[in-house]
Amino acid sequence: MKPGRILVTGAGGFVGGALAEGFARLGWEATGLDREFGADDAGRGFRTIMGDLSKGVPPDLPPVDVVVHAAWVTTDPETLGVSPTEHLRLNLAPLLAILDYVERTRPTVFVFLSSSGVFAAGDGDDGLSDAHAATGLSYYAAQKRASELLVQAASSGGTAAHVMRLGYLFGPGEVERASRRGVSLVAGWLAAAQEGRPLAVREDDPVRDWTFTTDLAPALERVVAGPPAGRPLHLGSPRTCSDRTWATLIADQFPGVALETVPAGPSVKPPMIPSVIAALRGFEWTDPGSGLRALISGMVAT
Repeated sequence: MKPGRILVTGAGGFVGGALAEGFARLGWEATGLDREFGADDAGRGFRTIMGDLSKGVPPDLPPVDVVVHAAWVTTDPETLGVSPTEHLRLNLAPLLAILDYVERTRPTVFVFLSSSGVFAAGDGDDGLSDAHAATGLSYYAAQKRASELLVQAASSGGTAAHVMRLGYLFGPGEVERASRRGVSLVAGWLAAAQEGRPLAVREDDPVRDWTFTTDLAPALERVVAGPPAGRPLHLGSPRTCSDRTWATLIADQFPGVALETVPAGPSVKPPMIPSVIAALRGFEWTDPGSGLRALISGMVAT
């Protein structure tokens, strides 16, 4: 698919920002939409529009060729201090608003970003492929699963609708915000290492799939060039890494930093297995070590 105009919602956040910046680097005319942006977002190569999708689509939102809906409130209702119903509204109102925009403007492609969080701990043994049924019943899982079905049911009028599930992510620019309290394990370990604190590793040492966020835009560009699969696809690296291996990679970059074994927490789902599709055949995913060196290099540069 040739570069054109793309809109990314939630572009003030970790994943949306990585996608908007990544598509801009690929030559796309990228616009990012969010309720707020950081001071550094102005220099990332994409146009920013501030707006609250829960109140509707901003009137100055231009028509585009591709829409990627990355906006999502991942923080649980209790932490936010809202009711479960209000939390549902915080996610579904923006989705319905952007679906209305898609229906009116008819972009060529609409992408809904879902998550491996739709799965429950017992949905797979060695790995979670797109052939496994997602049975997660957490509030987050239920909202994502319902939205996957809604997007697929609402697709019409010549707009190709793609549902893409993402797994564990690491990359530059990851910070907490109101809609996403907490950061990834990798970001947490890096912060601890910078302060000289030990890196806490669960005693059961789970294995997880890890994708470097700078890979998302070039991979997604390949996928949307073809027809939708008609089912959710797993977009991510095939590389997996145990918690202890990851923490050791980080500790090795910070002399004097050690690992600390802590009790196991809640069950961790098996790694998500990327969908086998022709569009991503031969795609070079960044390995954890290379991604870590890029992250540390960026930290030193800033």
